Order: sequence, then structure tokens, then C-alpha cells
Amino acid sequence: MKTITIFLVILFISQPLLFAQENKKADKPFNYDPDNYDLMGLFKSEDNNTEKVDSSEIYKTHWAFFPAIATNPAIGTGYGFGVTAGKYFGDPKTTRMSVLNSTPLYTSKKQIFVPIRATIFTKDEKYFLNGTYIWRYFPLGTYGLGTNTIDYEGDMLDSKTVTFWQSVNKKIAKGIFIGLGYTLDYYYDVKDVRAEKISNYLNEHGNITAGEIITITNELYERGITPTIKQIERASDFVVDMNGGEKSKEEIQKEYLPTVYQEYYDEVPEDVENKKEISSAIMLNFIIDTRDNSINPYEGMYFNTYTRLSREWLGSSTNYTFLAYDYRQYWKMPWLNKNILAVWFTGAFTFGQPVYTGLPAVGTDPFLRTGRGWTPGRLKGMDMMYTEIEYRLPVYKMLGIDLFVNAAQFSDVDHNFQKLKLGYGLGLRLKLNKTSRSNFALDFGWNEQGYAGFYMQLNETF
Repeated sequence: MKTITIFLVILFISQPLLFAQENKKADKPFNYDPDNYDLMGLFKSEDNNTEKVDSSEIYKTHWAFFPAIATNPAIGTGYGFGVTAGKYFGDPKTTRMSVLNSTPLYTSKKQIFVPIRATIFTKDEKYFLNGTYIWRYFPLGTYGLGTNTIDYEGDMLDSKTVTFWQSVNKKIAKGIFIGLGYTLDYYYDVKDVRAEKISNYLNEHGNITAGEIITITNELYERGITPTIKQIERASDFVVDMNGGEKSKEEIQKEYLPTVYQEYYDEVPEDVENKKEISSAIMLNFIIDTRDNSINPYEGMYFNTYTRLSREWLGSSTNYTFLAYDYRQYWKMPWLNKNILAVWFTGAFTFGQPVYTGLPAVGTDPFLRTGRGWTPGRLKGMDMMYTEIEYRLPVYKMLGIDLFVNAAQFSDVDHNFQKLKLGYGLGLRLKLNKTSRSNFALDFGWNEQGYAGFYMQLNETF
């Protein structure tokens, strides 16, 4: 019902604007070409057609910079800057613009995020090179697998990550590519914060009496929770081990009070015991890309399905397969100028025993773009299906707005998908460079559970 309401609002906003088509004056609101304006120029160009522009202008590198500030409970306040560079390596009639972008960020919670993404089209698009390179120290909350997880069961995984993804894709037809690549996600200095706190608590409190266990059991009864015989037996063993047993407090914590992270592994890999997780994989790609621009498309579609084969002989902590899809479609609306309806369907399915930190989750994709309205990592699972719909509306000259809604589903450890979760939002857009179409995006998102936050970035989410 909420999703329907969002689109009724969009329709209500758009309908009065249909009458603006009759007014052809270029500078009237809602009835002009937004690609004639950007922050760099602040004035209208006489002609924005690349076919008529001097070749030296076409082939130069087009830059855009902007300070970045973001705020939400997961990061506190983040400060950084965004930079985008766009360049043609061939005739614009046959070769799309290549793009390099990055948005380094430092937060008030001492998190660091340094991403670089490169999308390179060689002359006539004979080859398409795609690279993602990231270093981050970005502790994230984790609440278990699926969407039926509970806030108070949350844990914090503290780690540092090196990401290196590189693929080389060959054109087999116009806009269609097949490719081969290598991916590395190296998580190190992994610290299970909740497990550490429990162990410290046990160390501080020493002996625990049977009477204290009975008190806890009675409190559970009063809350409508009935412990099983097995749980009561474990509680008795817990008292014995705490009172003079040979096990360390860390061993006791892991056996009797495991966190969601510790419960995930049936057999703990040696890497995990050494506080690291590694996913090293060969990647196979199939891509269809007919977008007119990879930074800020007005029309066309993008489809990518890829398989990552993580194997121990490549250095992975475990053997598993990761199958993913990413489909994006863009339509120009038949009214006004550059009104865009964009849809995004993405998902991932795992087979085998993936490393926990590499499982699909909202806001943990390489550029933290999924799940506006959710705390990064709040929803996580063995498998994911994610949908987002966005309506982009230029308002005047370099300014625009957008409205979006997203829906996410995640599966539990047995690959059973659980309840659908929704996020909503609206945002402002500021055109930075009309040639590359790079822009500054500020969004306010919220979800059905009451969480809300601001999301700031360079360029569109998808």
C-alpha cells in the first residue's frame, strides 16, 4: 500500500506539468534542456551537441569535484570529497565516455572508506574494462541472516578490507560483451565486538551460582519464553565450567553464548581463527549495455550476470560459488525534458560456504549504493533479491529532484527467503558537469521500521 501511495504522489506531481509542453520558451521551469547548465558554467551554452563541438573539447578529460558530507547512525557524520573524470577514447558516435570516479570518506566514528571505480571503453568499444578498487576500515553491524532478525541481537564486526575487482570484457555484438576477471576481498583484523564484550564480562564476574541461573530462567518465564530441557542442561554445564572448570572464558563464551557470527560456521576455517576472511575468485561476465551514458543515463539498459568461483586453491578461506545479476532500465518520460523513470533489479545467490563478511547485505556492495533508508549491514542473508524504482525530475537549470522506493528480501541460513522490507526517500540533484552528466546527489531515506538518514554522493545511485 505504501508503494502505491509513493507512485500516486509522483503521478500527482507530474500531471500538472503536462500542460507545460505548450510553452516552448527555453528558460521556463520544467520546460528547458537541463544539459545546457551546470555548476561549472552557471550559464547557458549556445549548443550542447557533441557533433558540432570542436574535437579538442570532445576528447579532453571532463572533471567534476564536490565536497561530501553524510550522516546516519551507522557512520555518525562522514566527511570527504567526490571526484569524477570522464573521457572519450574514440569517436562519441561509436564509443561511450569512459569514467573514473572516487569518493573518499572519513567519519566521526573513525571509519575510513577509499573507493575507486574505473569503467573504460576502448575505441569503438572493442573492449570494456571494469575495475573496482577499495580500502576500507568500516565496522558494520550484523544481525544474523534473513529479514526476520531482531535489533537487540545485533553485533558489530570490526574489520579492515582490501577489495580488488578487475574484468576485461570483449564486444561480441553492439552493446554486448563477455568477459573474464579476478576478484579479491581480503578482510583482516576481524573482531567480533559482542563476543569480546561477553568474554570480558565473564572474566570480571568470576563464579556464577546455580541460583543466578534460576533467576534468569524465571525472568524468561515471566516474559513468555520457556527454556527447553536442553537449554537448562546447558545452563547447568555453564555453571560448572564457570566455577573452576578448565575452559577459558573465551571458550565458554563461544560454547554457551555464541554470537550470530560464531554460529554461522559449522567448521571454523583456519583463516577465521586467525581473524581474517578471504574470498579469491575467478569471475565470468556476460554484459548487455545500451545506456547512452554510464554516469547518468537518460535511456537504455544495463544487464550484467556474473559468476564468482571462490576456491581454496586460489587463496580463499572456503570453497563457494557466488551467482549475481544486475539489471537497470531507463526511460525518458513522454512529457517535459529529461524526466527519467529508472528501475533497478539486482540479486545474488550463494552455493557452498561463503565467508560471512562477503554475504549479500544492504549497503555493503562495493560503492554502498543499495538500501537507501537502511543502516548498512542491517539486512543480510545467504541470498538476496533487491528492487529499486526512482523518478528523476529536473526542476530548473542545474537543479533537480527525485523520489525512490526500494524493496529487499534476504534468505536465512537454509536459503529460505523471508519477509519483504521496504525503504523510501526523496532527494535533490545538482548538475556539476553537463558534458559528463556528473551530478551531486543528496537523499533523505527512511524505512518501515522508523530508521532515517541522509545519503550524500557523487552521481546517481544507479
